Amino acid sequence: MINALDIDVTFDRIRAYIDNQDSAPLSVKDKELLDRWDFAYDNLKISSRSAVVSRLMKKYDIAQMTAYKDVLSAERLFGAINRRSPEWLRDFIVEDAVKHLRYATETNNDKARIEARNTLLKVYALDKNDVEGIDPKLLGNNNYFIAVNFGDRVEKINYDKLMEMPTEKKMKMTDFLFQDIDDVECEKIMQS
Repeated sequence: MINALDIDVTFDRIRAYIDNQDSAPLSVKDKELLDRWDFAYDNLKISSRSAVVSRLMKKYDIAQMTAYKDVLSAERLFGAINRRSPEWLRDFIVEDAVKHLRYATETNNDKARIEARNTLLKVYALDKNDVEGIDPKLLGNNNYFIAVNFGDRVEKINYDKLMEMPTEKKMKMTDFLFQDIDDVECEKIMQS
C-alpha cells in the first residue's frame, strides 16, 4: 500500500526534475507518472476532469482512483486551470496557433501559416500601431565629436573626419589634449 509520504516524495522528485532536468534522472516509474500528469494537464485545457479521467484510464490502463490522483497531481504540479480566466484563454489560443503554425510550416501551407501568425500577432497585441515608435531621426547617420581646447577656443572635431585633418593640426590638437587645465577651462569645455 502506498502512503501519503511516498506520493509527496515522488511529487517532489518530479518537480525537481522539471525545474532542473540535469539534477537527477527520473526512474522509469517516475517518467510514466510525469507522462500521465502531462497528458492529464494537456487534456484539462480542453475537457472536464471526468473526461480526462476516462481518457487516462483508457490510455494508461489504470484504475479510476489512480486517474483522479493523476489529475489532481497534474493540477498541483502545473497549476490549476480556470477555463474562465483570460490567461487560460490566451494560453490556449497561443498553443493552438503555434501548433497550426508548425503544421503549416511543415506542409508549406502559406495561407495557414499567415493565419496562425496573424493570430499570434493579435494575441500579443503586436498588430497595434506603436504610438511611441522609434524616431526616424535616431536612425539617421550619427556623428560623433570630440571637443578640443585649442587655448583660446574650443573646437568640436568630427571623429569621421579626424583622419582627413592636416598633420599640423593633429599635432597641435595632441599637444593641447595633454595639457593640464583649470576648473574654468574645464567648465568652458563641458558647456560647449
